[in-house]
Amino acid sequence: MIGPVDVQRWQAAAVPWWVTKVGLVGGWIAAFYFAVSANEAPCTAAQPCLPDPLFSLAVVPLLATPLLLLFNRVLTGCAMGVLFGVLDIALDGSAVANLAFGLHAGACALVALWTVRARAEQHEAAGATIVSLPDLPPQRGVLRVVAVLLVVFGFLTFVQYGLINDAIEQHIANASRVEAQVVEIKDSYEVWVELPDRQRTAFQPLAPESYRVGDEVPVLADGTWVRMENEPEDVTWWLTIGGAAVFFAIMLAARERRRRALWSGPVKAIRLQARPLGPRRILLRHGKEDVATVATLADLGLEEPLYHDTEQFGRVWRGEEDPPPRLDPAEVLVAGEWHHGGQVALLVEGEVMATSTLNRVRPRHTVHSAHLPGVPVTAGTPVDLPHAIWPGDRRRIEGVALLLGAAGALIALKSYPELIVLGLIGVQCVLSAVTRFQPMLRLDHNSVVLYTGIFTYRVPWAQLHGVRRSGPQLMLAFGPHGDVLTTPHLPDKEAGEKVMWARARSLIAEHPGDRVTRKLNISVLVGAVYAALVLFI
Repeated sequence: MIGPVDVQRWQAAAVPWWVTKVGLVGGWIAAFYFAVSANEAPCTAAQPCLPDPLFSLAVVPLLATPLLLLFNRVLTGCAMGVLFGVLDIALDGSAVANLAFGLHAGACALVALWTVRARAEQHEAAGATIVSLPDLPPQRGVLRVVAVLLVVFGFLTFVQYGLINDAIEQHIANASRVEAQVVEIKDSYEVWVELPDRQRTAFQPLAPESYRVGDEVPVLADGTWVRMENEPEDVTWWLTIGGAAVFFAIMLAARERRRRALWSGPVKAIRLQARPLGPRRILLRHGKEDVATVATLADLGLEEPLYHDTEQFGRVWRGEEDPPPRLDPAEVLVAGEWHHGGQVALLVEGEVMATSTLNRVRPRHTVHSAHLPGVPVTAGTPVDLPHAIWPGDRRRIEGVALLLGAAGALIALKSYPELIVLGLIGVQCVLSAVTRFQPMLRLDHNSVVLYTGIFTYRVPWAQLHGVRRSGPQLMLAFGPHGDVLTTPHLPDKEAGEKVMWARARSLIAEHPGDRVTRKLNISVLVGAVYAALVLFI
């Protein structure tokens, strides 16, 4: 070990994950709900609902706040929450919205201060060893190109807004004010009016329920260009898109600057054990304690070959053979910002192999000895084929709740189309809901079908190495590379035994062993249909 590190103190100093992902994100949802539910003054010719370019730009920190908090960008997310709270108080005349987002901004400020203090304590608990990184940081030219393209895209959207807004102002300057009559209301949101010259046009006002057939509506008409006087055309959403692009580019540039700052002077370093969790994801351990996880763009080559071939892996997986002795885990020197969310460099034999971000350890990151989770399922329980193993009532209830959430997001998006984040949340709800109404496994005569959130795997019985059980979950290993899929909680306590019986039956019958196939789950199609509804309805 290089430098004494107090792992327990380091972990205890961190801000609990639920403070940001549950507390602040939940607070944002509540503030948003109260803000949009507040009674608004109706749009009239004397007090029209004019577009607000500055508030359209303020929508960027509004939408960025929950996304940044969910993706562990705590300080930036809190800063966006505080910024929007200030902007809302300055720009929004709704007292309810001011109070809701003002309170949320205050909570964000407190959590930001807590996070700064926690990071300082983590940095102190990380020991006192200081090193200087060799050479220059690895280049990330792709990120620079992406950042430049985002800035260019943002600039073009600003130009597009200027052109469209100039055209609207020209029409307004040339338009005549006339009284149009409401002649029809379609689908409860589309109001059709007729001008004195018999020309008809449709509007989608903010409060369509306030209009009745026969009402007189003041409009501005310039030839075929007709707009409501009390609700001028709003094209400021171009500013929101451009602002989001520029903000994302700034985020990439700031992240790259933090990464390169590791080479600007001495940084703290700790030598830790590195255990691969999956493709380019590593668990960092100190002795027997988990410290953090990191994701890398490059393969560090830390995974030692435990098995000579797939057949040996299958025998070990099924418990027919003892696992081979495991070598001592590889060690890496981790140097940089020693706190959750900090930028670090990973050094192997004195050479910087990658840079990454320190992430907190979650329960699913647990690494079992010899890469074998749980215990093998060896017994078999006869079952009539084909046979489907369905989720329990709990997952069905979750599915219903997710579908209701997706429907709610679609309804809210209809009233507030600028909040595209609701559409993204709805798509995720639909994807998760569909999988909760599918069987988790289906046992056929020739194969087992595994349903996941995105993909559906058809695994011939000859390609299934076996099943291991860890609590209420099953792990199925299959394919030439020993891929492993973990099921959610299974209500059928004999599901593993049924799978092993069907496998043994098929192997006795000598069914031909085809390749493992993978295709998109039906949930992806349903999610695409939902996305189409979001975009086109």
